[in-house]
Amino acid sequence: MQKKPPTRLQLFRRYFLTGVAFIAPLALTIFIFAYLFQLLHNWIGRPVSKLLPENLVAPDGSAWIASLVGLLLLLGCILVVGAIVSTVLGRRLAAFSERLLLQLPLIRTVYAPAKQIVEFFVNPTAVQFGAVVLVRYPHPNSYAIGFITGKDVEQLNSATGRKMVNVFVPFTPTPVTGIMLVLPEDEVIPVDLTVEEALKMVVSGGVATPTRVLTETEPPK
Repeated sequence: MQKKPPTRLQLFRRYFLTGVAFIAPLALTIFIFAYLFQLLHNWIGRPVSKLLPENLVAPDGSAWIASLVGLLLLLGCILVVGAIVSTVLGRRLAAFSERLLLQLPLIRTVYAPAKQIVEFFVNPTAVQFGAVVLVRYPHPNSYAIGFITGKDVEQLNSATGRKMVNVFVPFTPTPVTGIMLVLPEDEVIPVDLTVEEALKMVVSGGVATPTRVLTETEPPK
């Protein structure tokens, strides 16, 4: 039986959905980078523009050259600090400054968790963060993806009489925000997923599953 050719409406729908599937991720990526660039411009570009000659600043006030210079300066500073901290003396200075910050009553309440969060995204193996688990959240009949962020906290174990673990449940589509749960270790379900795979699922709202990624990147033999 000969296949019936698609109607104009079906072609329109197919082309439209194909166009959306191609453009939407690109547009979202551009939007995110544009937003970050705008933040960079507001925080760094404008102060730097005051230090540059007037002929280097755009006449419309956008000061995009200043933002670019600010970005290069920021990257340069990060590289220089990283190079210094990588040395023996730099590591000692970093450890000393960290101990000093952790002794300040108000600063340590922000610095300590901020350091752990940054360490996870930069180097997940540097902290107790990485075991992907399923937890019953927000009610007993549903599950959420979480990450074990800590365990063997004596105060929590003694208070409950059970071995407890700290689990961070990230929110979609911004996994840097979420909720921290303290759960009995025997109530969390380990999942055979890498941190990267789990984060992709969270960011995409479950669309980018590991199976789908393998199907698209590895054609069947």
